[in-house]
Amino acid sequence: MAASPSSTSDTIDAKRRLTLKSSPLHLAPQTNTKPMTFHLGEEVIGGFAAGVVGTLLGFPLDLVKTRMQTQASSTSSSLKQRGPMSLLTHILRTEGLAAMYKGVGPPLVSLSIVNTLSFTSYSYFRQNLFHGQDGWDFNNAFAGMLGAPIFGLVTTPENFLKTQMQLDNVQAERAKAKQKELQQSVLKQNLSAVESNIQKQSLQQLKPEGRFTSSFQCARALVSSHGATILYTGHVINTVREAAFVGAYFFCYEGYKVEFTKLLLEGDRMLSSLSSNYSSNSDSSWATSLAIPIAGGFSGATSWFLTFPMDCVRAGVQGQLIPASSSTPIQKQGALETFTQLLKNKGLTGLYAGVAPSIARAFLVSGSRFSAYEGALYLCRISGFTTSERGQYKDGAANYDN
Repeated sequence: MAASPSSTSDTIDAKRRLTLKSSPLHLAPQTNTKPMTFHLGEEVIGGFAAGVVGTLLGFPLDLVKTRMQTQASSTSSSLKQRGPMSLLTHILRTEGLAAMYKGVGPPLVSLSIVNTLSFTSYSYFRQNLFHGQDGWDFNNAFAGMLGAPIFGLVTTPENFLKTQMQLDNVQAERAKAKQKELQQSVLKQNLSAVESNIQKQSLQQLKPEGRFTSSFQCARALVSSHGATILYTGHVINTVREAAFVGAYFFCYEGYKVEFTKLLLEGDRMLSSLSSNYSSNSDSSWATSLAIPIAGGFSGATSWFLTFPMDCVRAGVQGQLIPASSSTPIQKQGALETFTQLLKNKGLTGLYAGVAPSIARAFLVSGSRFSAYEGALYLCRISGFTTSERGQYKDGAANYDN
């Protein structure tokens, strides 16, 4: 007996829905109703790996970014305004390779903590509170932003000490510039031998070395003179920047990941149709695995570009010279004053001073961070260090699979 048109149409629609649902390009939102199970050991190891790899790869570019940001906010003309490559080669030539990692200690410690907190809290809030979906979903941004007040408690002291250490050698370079000016003054003036010796002795006292030998010594010296609250200089602007950055970061990551997965699968099918010698991969997991570091890199670069003016103001606030002696009064400049001064001295372009090395660093660090995180989890499982089931994690953003 022939099937009726309505039953045939229903069958076709059912098959079409089944085909779309099983297709690797089917990215429709799916609600996760199962409770999440966290393995703290994996989270700590994965977060630590992401923090260490990202920090070591990106720290030299972060140094260049900080120097350029503070050049833009400074009114001093004793130091030449340099571009990214010129400044990088200048630091290597005059300060040595070790200066590229001066102040790296606090970020190594804090970023391992922050990465663990951010990956874990984002996964939890995304699934259980905001129910964020794959793709361009603002709920993913809200899930990431919710942990910012906690991140700020960790990152404010880290950023403050890092900025103070990175700019410590700048003070030494300014001393060198002053020394050169005094030397020229000695040559120009018709001084007696005694007066000349006095001038030379005063020049020798201007040591070009920075005030701090390590991040720990910097923290101890400043806390002993000004109290523990000195470490939270610029806490408000830093926390606001953290919230904006993390929200944009995870929002862009989930969106980019879907888009790049689709592009990779479409490209794979296109190559298969154009060449008879090329066979399309039936397993689509390769596309997601490849899309993770690409999406991580692009999301980091995008988020840094969007929030860079706030980071520039943050660097200006935390990069102020803090006197080592408690007898010397601190004349702190707030975020609003720093913002006004940047606009007055450099205009809108001053808010993006150092953006080039920052974008390069963000792409490199963010892409490697997701890869390091996922790689650490994989090693934990195959080594038997943890007891998590295979496939518990869906991707490098610590999304938990059903």
